[in-house]
Amino acid sequence: SSSSSGAAQSVPSYRGSAGDMLVNDVSTILDETVLLLERLADEHKTNKKRIVFLINNYDQIIGIFRERRCIGREMNKFVDLLMSQRELFVEEELLHGFSKMIAFVRQTESEMTRLATSSTGMAAAGLSGNNSLSSRIDYTEVVNPNVVEALVREFSTSWKTNIEQINRNVLSYFSNFRNGMEILKQVLTQLLLYYTRFQDIIRRVWRSKPPAFCKDLVSTTAILAEIKKYALAI
Repeated sequence: SSSSSGAAQSVPSYRGSAGDMLVNDVSTILDETVLLLERLADEHKTNKKRIVFLINNYDQIIGIFRERRCIGREMNKFVDLLMSQRELFVEEELLHGFSKMIAFVRQTESEMTRLATSSTGMAAAGLSGNNSLSSRIDYTEVVNPNVVEALVREFSTSWKTNIEQINRNVLSYFSNFRNGMEILKQVLTQLLLYYTRFQDIIRRVWRSKPPAFCKDLVSTTAILAEIKKYALAI
Protein backbone atom coordinates (compact mmCIF):
# COMPACT_ATOMS: atom_id res chain seq x y z
CA SER A 1 0.00 0.00 0.00
CA SER A 2 0.96 3.66 -0.35
CA SER A 3 1.15 4.10 3.45
CA SER A 4 3.51 1.16 3.85
CA SER A 5 5.71 2.38 0.98
CA GLY A 6 5.78 5.84 2.55
CA ALA A 7 6.86 4.35 5.88
CA ALA A 8 9.57 2.39 4.11
CA GLN A 9 10.81 5.55 2.42
CA SER A 10 10.93 7.43 5.75
CA VAL A 11 13.29 4.87 7.28
CA PRO A 12 16.89 5.76 6.36
CA SER A 13 18.90 2.99 4.77
CA TYR A 14 22.57 2.58 5.73
CA ARG A 15 23.10 -0.35 3.41
CA GLY A 16 26.49 -0.03 1.78
CA SER A 17 27.40 3.15 3.69
CA ALA A 18 29.27 1.80 6.71
CA GLY A 19 32.36 3.72 5.58
CA ASP A 20 30.36 6.96 5.44
CA MET A 21 29.01 6.33 8.93
CA LEU A 22 32.52 5.75 10.26
CA VAL A 23 33.81 8.94 8.65
CA ASN A 24 30.93 10.90 10.16
CA ASP A 25 31.57 9.36 13.58
CA VAL A 26 35.28 10.22 13.42
CA SER A 27 34.45 13.78 12.36
CA THR A 28 32.04 14.12 15.30
CA ILE A 29 34.65 12.76 17.73
CA LEU A 30 37.23 15.24 16.43
CA ASP A 31 34.84 18.18 16.78
CA GLU A 32 33.86 17.12 20.30
CA THR A 33 37.52 16.67 21.25
CA VAL A 34 38.32 20.21 20.12
CA LEU A 35 35.32 21.60 22.02
CA LEU A 36 36.33 19.67 25.17
CA LEU A 37 39.89 21.00 25.00
CA GLU A 38 38.60 24.55 24.55
CA ARG A 39 36.32 24.15 27.58
CA LEU A 40 39.22 22.80 29.65
CA ALA A 41 41.45 25.64 28.43
CA ASP A 42 38.88 28.13 29.71
CA GLU A 43 39.55 26.82 33.23
CA HIS A 44 42.91 28.60 33.13
CA LYS A 45 42.94 32.16 34.43
CA THR A 46 45.17 33.90 31.89
CA ASN A 47 45.02 33.98 28.11
CA LYS A 48 48.63 32.79 27.84
CA LYS A 49 47.97 29.75 30.06
CA ARG A 50 44.95 28.87 27.93
CA ILE A 51 47.07 29.08 24.77
CA VAL A 52 49.90 27.00 26.30
CA PHE A 53 47.38 24.34 27.39
CA LEU A 54 45.95 24.07 23.86
CA ILE A 55 49.38 23.99 22.20
CA ASN A 56 50.60 21.15 24.45
CA ASN A 57 47.43 19.11 23.89
CA TYR A 58 47.28 19.67 20.12
CA ASP A 59 50.96 18.72 19.91
CA GLN A 60 50.34 15.50 21.88
CA ILE A 61 47.44 14.54 19.63
CA ILE A 62 49.51 15.18 16.50
CA GLY A 63 52.28 13.03 17.99
CA ILE A 64 49.85 10.13 18.46
CA PHE A 65 48.59 10.46 14.87
CA ARG A 66 52.19 10.31 13.63
CA GLU A 67 53.09 7.32 15.80
CA ARG A 68 50.10 5.43 14.35
CA ARG A 69 50.98 6.68 10.85
CA CYS A 70 47.50 8.22 10.55
CA ILE A 71 48.54 11.09 8.32
CA GLY A 72 45.53 12.75 6.74
CA ARG A 73 42.69 15.19 7.05
CA GLU A 74 42.08 14.45 10.72
CA MET A 75 45.69 15.12 11.74
CA ASN A 76 45.85 18.21 9.53
CA LYS A 77 42.91 19.66 11.45
CA PHE A 78 45.00 19.61 14.63
CA VAL A 79 48.10 20.88 12.79
CA ASP A 80 46.08 23.93 11.68
CA LEU A 81 44.80 24.47 15.23
CA LEU A 82 48.35 24.15 16.59
CA MET A 83 49.72 26.69 14.09
CA SER A 84 46.95 29.14 14.98
CA GLN A 85 47.65 28.87 18.72
CA ARG A 86 51.39 29.22 18.14
CA GLU A 87 50.81 32.54 16.39
CA LEU A 88 48.70 33.73 19.33
CA PHE A 89 51.41 32.63 21.77
CA VAL A 90 54.11 34.52 19.84
CA GLU A 91 52.23 37.81 20.23
CA GLU A 92 51.42 37.12 23.89
CA GLU A 93 55.02 36.28 24.76
CA LEU A 94 56.45 39.35 23.03
CA LEU A 95 54.09 41.68 24.91
CA HIS A 96 55.85 41.00 28.20
CA GLY A 97 59.21 42.46 27.25
CA PHE A 98 58.48 44.52 24.16
CA SER A 99 54.89 45.76 24.54
CA LYS A 100 55.73 49.49 24.26
CA MET A 101 57.71 49.09 21.05
CA ILE A 102 55.08 46.81 19.48
CA ALA A 103 52.26 49.22 20.38
CA PHE A 104 54.29 52.12 18.96
CA VAL A 105 55.00 50.26 15.70
CA ARG A 106 51.36 49.29 15.14
CA GLN A 107 49.95 52.71 15.98
CA THR A 108 52.58 54.69 14.07
CA GLU A 109 52.35 52.55 10.94
CA SER A 110 48.60 53.09 10.98
CA GLU A 111 49.03 56.86 11.34
CA MET A 112 51.65 56.99 8.58
CA THR A 113 49.38 55.02 6.26
CA ARG A 114 46.53 57.42 7.02
CA LEU A 115 48.75 60.42 6.31
CA ALA A 116 50.06 58.92 3.06
CA THR A 117 46.51 58.08 1.92
CA SER A 118 45.36 61.62 2.69
CA SER A 119 48.29 63.13 0.78
CA THR A 120 47.68 60.82 -2.18
CA GLY A 121 44.06 61.93 -2.22
CA MET A 122 45.16 65.56 -2.32
CA ALA A 123 47.49 64.81 -5.22
CA ALA A 124 44.70 63.05 -7.12
CA ALA A 125 42.50 66.10 -6.60
CA GLY A 126 45.19 68.29 -8.15
CA LEU A 127 46.14 69.96 -4.88
CA SER A 128 49.68 68.66 -5.16
CA GLY A 129 51.16 67.76 -8.51
CA ASN A 130 54.38 65.96 -7.66
CA ASN A 131 55.08 62.37 -8.59
CA SER A 132 57.51 62.00 -5.68
CA LEU A 133 54.85 63.01 -3.15
CA SER A 134 55.26 59.86 -1.05
CA SER A 135 58.95 60.59 -0.53
CA ARG A 136 58.20 64.15 0.64
CA ILE A 137 55.46 63.45 3.20
CA ASP A 138 56.37 64.92 6.59
CA TYR A 139 55.80 62.17 9.14
CA THR A 140 57.23 64.11 12.09
CA GLU A 141 53.73 65.18 13.12
CA VAL A 142 52.79 61.58 13.99
CA VAL A 143 56.01 60.74 15.87
CA ASN A 144 57.23 62.09 19.19
CA PRO A 145 61.06 62.01 19.13
CA ASN A 146 61.25 61.70 22.92
CA VAL A 147 59.10 58.57 22.80
CA VAL A 148 61.23 57.08 20.03
CA GLU A 149 64.45 57.85 21.90
CA ALA A 150 63.12 56.19 25.06
CA LEU A 151 62.14 53.10 23.06
CA VAL A 152 65.55 52.93 21.36
CA ARG A 153 67.41 53.13 24.67
CA GLU A 154 65.08 50.67 26.43
CA PHE A 155 65.52 48.10 23.68
CA SER A 156 69.30 48.51 23.52
CA THR A 157 69.68 47.87 27.26
CA SER A 158 67.16 45.06 27.75
CA TRP A 159 66.74 43.06 24.52
CA LYS A 160 69.22 40.30 25.40
CA THR A 161 67.83 39.89 28.92
CA ASN A 162 64.29 39.74 27.53
CA ILE A 163 65.27 37.11 24.98
CA GLU A 164 66.85 35.02 27.76
CA GLN A 165 63.60 35.29 29.71
CA ILE A 166 61.58 34.26 26.66
CA ASN A 167 63.86 31.23 26.27
CA ARG A 168 63.31 30.21 29.92
CA ASN A 169 59.56 30.70 29.60
CA VAL A 170 59.27 28.60 26.47
CA LEU A 171 61.33 25.76 27.95
CA SER A 172 59.09 25.71 31.02
CA TYR A 173 55.78 25.98 29.15
CA PHE A 174 56.09 23.22 26.57
CA SER A 175 56.52 19.53 27.35
CA ASN A 176 57.80 18.65 23.86
CA PHE A 177 61.29 20.14 23.55
CA ARG A 178 61.27 20.29 19.75
CA ASN A 179 57.86 21.95 19.72
CA GLY A 180 59.15 24.47 22.27
CA MET A 181 62.27 25.23 20.24
CA GLU A 182 60.24 25.77 17.08
CA ILE A 183 58.00 28.18 18.98
CA LEU A 184 61.05 29.96 20.41
CA LYS A 185 62.44 30.47 16.91
CA GLN A 186 59.03 31.79 15.82
CA VAL A 187 58.91 34.27 18.73
CA LEU A 188 62.43 35.55 18.08
CA THR A 189 61.82 35.86 14.33
CA GLN A 190 58.69 37.91 14.99
CA LEU A 191 60.66 40.10 17.40
CA LEU A 192 63.22 40.75 14.64
CA LEU A 193 60.40 41.69 12.24
CA TYR A 194 58.91 44.15 14.74
CA TYR A 195 62.30 45.74 15.37
CA THR A 196 62.97 45.98 11.62
CA ARG A 197 59.63 47.80 11.24
CA PHE A 198 60.61 50.09 14.14
CA GLN A 199 63.88 50.98 12.41
CA ASP A 200 62.04 51.54 9.13
CA ILE A 201 59.75 54.08 10.84
CA ILE A 202 62.79 55.97 12.12
CA ARG A 203 64.36 56.02 8.65
CA ARG A 204 61.15 57.30 7.05
CA VAL A 205 60.59 60.03 9.64
CA TRP A 206 64.16 61.33 9.73
CA ARG A 207 65.35 60.68 6.18
CA SER A 208 67.91 63.47 5.82
CA LYS A 209 69.20 63.83 9.36
CA PRO A 210 68.94 60.84 11.75
CA PRO A 211 68.75 61.89 15.43
CA ALA A 212 71.72 61.28 17.75
CA PHE A 213 69.95 58.42 19.51
CA CYS A 214 70.13 56.36 16.31
CA LYS A 215 73.66 55.36 17.32
CA ASP A 216 72.02 53.23 20.05
CA LEU A 217 69.96 51.19 17.57
CA VAL A 218 70.82 47.49 17.72
CA SER A 219 71.80 46.10 14.33
CA THR A 220 69.61 43.38 12.86
CA THR A 221 72.84 41.40 12.37
CA ALA A 222 73.35 41.33 16.15
CA ILE A 223 69.77 40.19 16.74
CA LEU A 224 70.10 37.50 14.06
CA ALA A 225 73.29 36.24 15.68
CA GLU A 226 71.47 35.94 19.01
CA ILE A 227 68.56 34.12 17.38
CA LYS A 228 70.97 31.66 15.74
CA LYS A 229 72.58 31.00 19.12
CA TYR A 230 69.26 29.76 20.47
CA ALA A 231 68.30 28.03 17.21
CA LEU A 232 71.39 25.81 17.46
CA ALA A 233 69.69 24.01 20.33
CA ILE A 234 67.06 22.63 17.95
